[in-house]
Amino acid sequence: MPREDILPVLLGGDIGIYALGRSFYEAYGVKSVCIAPAPIAAIVDSSLFSVSHVADGDDDGLIVEAVSKVASDNPGRTVILMSNTDRQIFQLARIAVDLPGGIIMPIPPAALIEQVSNKVEFAKLCGRYGAPTPQTEVVELAGDAPIPPTTMPFPVIAKPAVSAQYQAMLSRGMKKVWYVTTQAELDDVWRKLREAGFSGTFVVQELISGDDTQMHSITAYVDRTGKVSMLASAHVLLEDHSPTMLGNPVAMIVQPCEEIADQATRLLEGTGYRGFANFDVKVDPKTGLALLLEVNPRIGRNSYYCTAGGANPAKAVVEDLVDAAPHRLVVAGSEVLYTLVPVRLLRRYVCAAPLLARVERLVSQGRVVNPQLTSDDSGPIRRLKVWLTTMNQYRKFDRYYPRPTKTSF
Repeated sequence: MPREDILPVLLGGDIGIYALGRSFYEAYGVKSVCIAPAPIAAIVDSSLFSVSHVADGDDDGLIVEAVSKVASDNPGRTVILMSNTDRQIFQLARIAVDLPGGIIMPIPPAALIEQVSNKVEFAKLCGRYGAPTPQTEVVELAGDAPIPPTTMPFPVIAKPAVSAQYQAMLSRGMKKVWYVTTQAELDDVWRKLREAGFSGTFVVQELISGDDTQMHSITAYVDRTGKVSMLASAHVLLEDHSPTMLGNPVAMIVQPCEEIADQATRLLEGTGYRGFANFDVKVDPKTGLALLLEVNPRIGRNSYYCTAGGANPAKAVVEDLVDAAPHRLVVAGSEVLYTLVPVRLLRRYVCAAPLLARVERLVSQGRVVNPQLTSDDSGPIRRLKVWLTTMNQYRKFDRYYPRPTKTSF
């Protein structure tokens, strides 16, 4: 029977929001409300969602108004308010005091959101809890003082310390992550950013060699007792390579990664974290050491890999904050190929024979999941639009990453 006592309200309109709505429907037979200016077709044409359009998703007042109306229109139902981007998690933390009482938001305390979202502070936390991270330098772009040359050998990676503060730069042609091979190139990056008006903090990190298949993802939920109660991990096969989406996994194999998961658990439980967290991890092929690159204070765009592996995040929230169930740890233990791209395209980028053999085995066993495709939501117009979006991956990869490289750049 559907859980008519709960109502998921999801802020944003991308694939990650659809994944959350699908997880809630599969767990509790309940439809979600999407609040966004322009949701993707997979949501607009979905039978699992109703949509509340807002003129500007960045306007705190409009979001408060929209959420408040949904709550007042559904008396007796517990609203579970969630989002899935760094910018919107900050927004939820800001508007919490202005929302009606009784709304559940499974997000970390505001101070911890600020701390873990800052890559400089995150590196310090990792050091405190014994989690290895790449060598990092901090660069302040405020003012016009000359920026000293890096002391690290090239190539290096340069990226904003706080992604949410950098969002506007992406629409001005700036890259999400900069791959830099010389000091002259790095100096040019600083010049471009300052000319574009960015005055925040950047980090420069050593490049960990290896392609996308050296990456792993860890997703966890910390319950009201301060203990991790949901844990999922996956071996990344391929990431998005378009400039504004660089680094987002588009294909993974769900599998246990105990060593990395233990590192993430120590950090989360040690800091007093609550809610969802998603870690990006890269294994150095030279040493075999797993390095924590960053943590997102949210569930992550690809959260459906958790559900596919047997650890539904919707259940983690409802059992914890609605039902007040006793603590228990649920781990995603089912091996599944999760992919947003056609398997034919994926084969082009998985170069290691043993890994490709695993892909082929999972395909032959029918253990393949695309988060946008489900028999519960099979309207013909929607399925056509999702198919067109999936086929568009060929064009994207031909443009931005036509063949695999040893560095993934």
